[in-house]
Amino acid sequence: MDALVLLASGLAAARIRFGAEFILPQLANLAQHPGFILYAVLVNWALAGTFDLYRPENWSTRDQLVARVALMALALPAAFALGTYVVPPWRFGRGLMALTVLMTVPVQGMLRGLYLVVAPGPRARRAVVIGDGPIVGALKEELGRRPKPPFEISAYLPAPTETSPPLPTDALVDADLIIVAQLTHEQTVDRLAALNFRGTTVIDAAGAYATLTGRIPVLQVDSRWFIATGDFSSLAASPFHRLQRLLDVIAASTLLVLSAPILLLASLAILVTSGPPILFRQTRLGRFRKPFTLFKLRTMPRGSEANGPTFAEPDDSRLNALGRVLRRWRMDELPQLVNVLRGEMSLVGPRPERPEVTDELERAIPFFAFRYSVRPGITGWAQVNHTYCSETEDHLVKLEYDLFSLRHHGPLMYLQVLLRTLGALVLRPGR
Repeated sequence: MDALVLLASGLAAARIRFGAEFILPQLANLAQHPGFILYAVLVNWALAGTFDLYRPENWSTRDQLVARVALMALALPAAFALGTYVVPPWRFGRGLMALTVLMTVPVQGMLRGLYLVVAPGPRARRAVVIGDGPIVGALKEELGRRPKPPFEISAYLPAPTETSPPLPTDALVDADLIIVAQLTHEQTVDRLAALNFRGTTVIDAAGAYATLTGRIPVLQVDSRWFIATGDFSSLAASPFHRLQRLLDVIAASTLLVLSAPILLLASLAILVTSGPPILFRQTRLGRFRKPFTLFKLRTMPRGSEANGPTFAEPDDSRLNALGRVLRRWRMDELPQLVNVLRGEMSLVGPRPERPEVTDELERAIPFFAFRYSVRPGITGWAQVNHTYCSETEDHLVKLEYDLFSLRHHGPLMYLQVLLRTLGALVLRPGR
């Protein structure tokens, strides 16, 4: 619908701008550049994804929707202008593009407002849960938070044993989804396997929770679960590591060139306001736990961690005025592009931790060391879904997101994180 609205707005803009007598020549001129039409549609989709306009759960109120549509109204004309600047044959009239955007964005916003009012959404799948435990309670709680959950639990069945009566056949056959929390009864396993081959989805409770939340519940799984899924077995040798490295080098080089004026001005401001050094260096752990030196623009006075490592807090008193600005827009992270070029980091991956902090987290959180199987990133799935971490409980949730991203490691996750990072940069201030 977004694509249709964009194309219809372009036609209406041509009719308004040039009148009936000139519209056909203008359309013929536009048809000679199908690349621009494709670019415009793809940019529209990408920016809508960036600002979460395809995730209704993130704009369940009118104010949230208006804020995201306003950001779209600012970003879309800039992206169109960039395309016409980079590709000279695409230089179309500024008035035509302005009219197109003025019609496109409000209509796309109104469509989403209409969705909030009338869209019933797809019918929730009927789910049956076999077994019990904390993961079942976590699933129930998560479903209760959602106004339109993708499935609803219609029955809770006890895990069968050799002496217990068999599970009711009707409940299993009528279910769209069977969620297994506990199961050791071999005959029931055979029945569920047969149902699975007949088209009824059978999934373990941890997998259902991961699909629902984008997190792997590390306290509800054991090492055997990571082996049984089969999704992690080739992670360390995945061919995508090489493609990701190429994408990282190209993107990091481009971003360094584009951000050079910002880095220069920020460096001069740091020198003037607090003196040298400009860069803050810190040891972090990279892939396979290999230490490296991470670079950031300095945002705190020298000696701010004389008493040991301390996580940044909201409105941290150690930040100076310039540091608050740099952290608000994550400009202090720009020097990490050098770490990317050196092969120590990627653009996308789990955030690198300090060795002294990591030792404690590895003791407190199971499977924490699994995150070292890929290069750490400037941004990641945890960063676009979760707030800043300062407590062990926060790091537990962050690890759940990190493990989910490792399970789905590939180009789609890489692109999705990059797009959502742009939205998070605007909508969620850095600390």
